[in-house]
Amino acid sequence: MSMPNDVNDPPVVLNPDLDVAGLKDRFAETGRLQISDALHPAAAERLHQCLMQEMPWMLAYNEGSESKYLRKEDMARMSPQDQGAFMQKIFAGAAHGFQFVYLDFPVSGTANIEGQRKFYTHEVLKFLGGEAFQALLRELTGYDKPLNVDSHATCFQAGHFLTNHNDLVTRDDPRVFAYVVNMTKDWRPDWGAKTEFFDDKGNVIEAFTPMFNTITIFRVPQPHSVTFVPPFCPARRVAMSGWFFRPD
Repeated sequence: MSMPNDVNDPPVVLNPDLDVAGLKDRFAETGRLQISDALHPAAAERLHQCLMQEMPWMLAYNEGSESKYLRKEDMARMSPQDQGAFMQKIFAGAAHGFQFVYLDFPVSGTANIEGQRKFYTHEVLKFLGGEAFQALLRELTGYDKPLNVDSHATCFQAGHFLTNHNDLVTRDDPRVFAYVVNMTKDWRPDWGAKTEFFDDKGNVIEAFTPMFNTITIFRVPQPHSVTFVPPFCPARRVAMSGWFFRPD
């Protein structure tokens, strides 16, 4: 049996004052939207605390089409020279193809593991799959078929990025919508980590700067990236990300 959350944690609920009609019009126009002040303030603050202080982060990166992970203890054993060589390999991958590197915790992948500590992120995952949020998703997008949801917590800091991609792995990929529940406070636009969207010529047609208590939703596929976080950035961009996908 998995370990429970703190009984004093606030329930995960939506802000009751959302401009649903305006958000619906925005999604119809572009296939993407950013919901400001999305959660009740108590839930947002608790999720921010969880992401900033409690996550057992791993370093996520890819080698070609294969996702890899380094645990804290793995990274601690690396010498400065090894760390430099590792990042040079990451940058070389980005120069010639799809590449990512950031801190990660697999929320949906740990939801039912025996003895796994339960974090507030697991409560947020339940909320995203629950009827209240699913009803909002149907209202905003017009998509009225059943959808499942997965999630991972992410943390972007200096040197991290996610290059241009469209979220489709196969021709019949079941992903319908991508989402980001962003809980980043006091982020400056020149610190990177923006979600940028591109047209078919590679022009940036819209960009969302990380902001506290926002939920970004966008239709899959759409070419997008998370921009490079420069070395001078002292902060971390924390969020929960994932997809709503067809049960098949």
